[in-house]
Amino acid sequence: MNRMPLLLLPLVVSAGLACAPIGETPGLRLGGSLAPTPDTFAFVQDTEVIQLSAKGMILPRVVNIWGVGFDDAMYVWSDPGSGWSERVAQRPEDVRVRIGDRVFAVRAIRVQDSAETARVGAAFQAKYAEQIMELYGQPMTSDDFELLFRLTPIE
Repeated sequence: MNRMPLLLLPLVVSAGLACAPIGETPGLRLGGSLAPTPDTFAFVQDTEVIQLSAKGMILPRVVNIWGVGFDDAMYVWSDPGSGWSERVAQRPEDVRVRIGDRVFAVRAIRVQDSAETARVGAAFQAKYAEQIMELYGQPMTSDDFELLFRLTPIE
């Protein structure tokens, strides 16, 4: 039996743990430093891409995603069936978000209210209008935000 693949396993796992997400490819490492909860999440409007880490059974999944911020919370949106959103739904209290070098521990709550979805959907459309047109060829409506999460501080 060839033992070489087994000997390389620790090296491969170590290299993978050092990997942050690249573009749309998920990674395993969030980086940054844990920061105290800010007074407002409105500053998220000034950041195009944020990183989100969702714990799994063994390893986290770290993704680059779009986000919008308001005074009391930030919001992220996902396509149904994405790996990270399934993890967030299973472990909503184990979510971390990195903005710049600051990492925030947050709780993810799926948005069910249509008025909140419309307000947040409008914020996504306003912030990412150019990218949305490029990807989808048309503006998005609140119906397109089927899987929306409100991220609030864990206190």
